[in-house]
Amino acid sequence: MDNCTQPNRVCSRCVMDSVVPGIRFGINGVCNFCQIHDRMELAYPTGQAGEQILSVIGERIRRAGRHRAYDCVVGVSGGRDTSYCLYYVKEKMGLRPLAVHFDNGWDSDVAKTNLARLCEKLDVDLHTIIMDWPESRALTNANIRACVPYIDLTDDVGIASALYRTAARESIRHIILSHSFREEGILPLIWNYVDGRYTRSIIKRFCDIQTFNDFKNVDIHHMLYWILIKGIRVVNITNYYDDTGDKVELFLKENFGWEDTGQHHMDNEMFALVYNYTRRKFGFDWRMVELSAKVRTGVLTRPEALEVLKTPPFFETDEMVDYCLKKQGLSHEEYEGIIAASNKYFTDYPSNYPLLRVFRLPIKMLCRMHALPIHAYEKYFECI
Repeated sequence: MDNCTQPNRVCSRCVMDSVVPGIRFGINGVCNFCQIHDRMELAYPTGQAGEQILSVIGERIRRAGRHRAYDCVVGVSGGRDTSYCLYYVKEKMGLRPLAVHFDNGWDSDVAKTNLARLCEKLDVDLHTIIMDWPESRALTNANIRACVPYIDLTDDVGIASALYRTAARESIRHIILSHSFREEGILPLIWNYVDGRYTRSIIKRFCDIQTFNDFKNVDIHHMLYWILIKGIRVVNITNYYDDTGDKVELFLKENFGWEDTGQHHMDNEMFALVYNYTRRKFGFDWRMVELSAKVRTGVLTRPEALEVLKTPPFFETDEMVDYCLKKQGLSHEEYEGIIAASNKYFTDYPSNYPLLRVFRLPIKMLCRMHALPIHAYEKYFECI
């Protein structure tokens, strides 16, 4: 998908640039992603106002969870954001969470240790869904061979499936997520679009395996069942507390012996390959989105963020990329051929996006009602 904005233009406020599909520059050269951020800052306050909102949310979750073993499901990875979220849910909100972890075979040892320590000290039960490794490897390779930007697509589907199916089985009405627009930003839709039909089309065309024991796709009818029949709601509590800067890491280290996994997402070692693949094939650096968020919140200055982007991330080494390719069973020859092949996007494959656009306003309403992840509307309809 070609970007029609003038080449090499960088937002005057953050570090998003013309390589980003759908970027638009407004008054004084400020991009539309900054404008989305500002609207979300107003909609989701922190401080005393945020605490009051979380108090109301907590009471609602407690009422829905009465007479059950758990009153919410919390997705965890062992990384920074999910670790602090689990602490906040248990200790600050006084809820009874069931921690759910999706293991695709790429968990780092540091993340595993973090997760075990955290759950033990918080006295929280941990339910881990472990993917069959041949299935997990085949699914990731299918995404790579499809030549689309987001090769972790099927893992995101697996995480969503794990959270919703666990909640449905345990009759838990609330799923708590920890994505932070202030720390992580909002990704352009074209870079990491996800839906069941799109996932199925890639599997059918590129996957070596067609029958799965562990992997379960998430289609529209699944979502309707979980939302309308099971009454499951999704709450992103991170919107309402200040998680910017290094205070979260320091707190986790002091209180739980938590160790830094190495920037966002490196609880999953495959991200060395994820970053290398997109940088070389599509010409963008995933860190641009996160760094832009940090600039908007004042954690970094714009010159500091631009300086970071001059070199690849520390974990994207030749040794780590070689390790990832070997573990995935991909030869260097095939990988280089994929890098050189024509770039593809979700718009090149069958998907449910045309249908989703028809129901844009109902989806917005469901997001505001916490029936869907709160950022879904912005991502699917404002970041393209």
